[in-house]
Amino acid sequence: MLNSLAVGESLGVDTPSGRVYHRFTFDGYGETDAGGDWTIFPEGEQSAQTHGRLWPLLTGERGEYELLAGRSATTHLQTIANTANDGLMLPEQVWDKGPEAGENTRSATPLAWTHAQFVRLAWSIAAGEPIERPAVVACRYTGQDC
Repeated sequence: MLNSLAVGESLGVDTPSGRVYHRFTFDGYGETDAGGDWTIFPEGEQSAQTHGRLWPLLTGERGEYELLAGRSATTHLQTIANTANDGLMLPEQVWDKGPEAGENTRSATPLAWTHAQFVRLAWSIAAGEPIERPAVVACRYTGQDC
């Protein structure tokens, strides 16, 4: 678990909104280097290189780990909130660098998945532990006899 956490942290980027995470290295689902829209080009056509940006919902998942480790996750919740647009809609992705770092890209906004993660983390903070944790998984990795 701790080895996995170290790898996950290597995908994080500190932005003015807070620490937000890439899905994985070399993610191609995002805008071009120049900020142009992601697109699928017909086979054989050259396309501009696209890059996956930061996903606020992954900050929420990281916050759930913090709760399990007995630490506060309020900064993670605040980071997700900081990525909202003027209408308080949460984005799929935010910029990972440049003057717009931590602000939403032209990705899906609102993204219900990000909103759901925000609500789930808020409820988990109130409960003091993640509210959604399958018992079979918890039993397997904690060694408890369930």
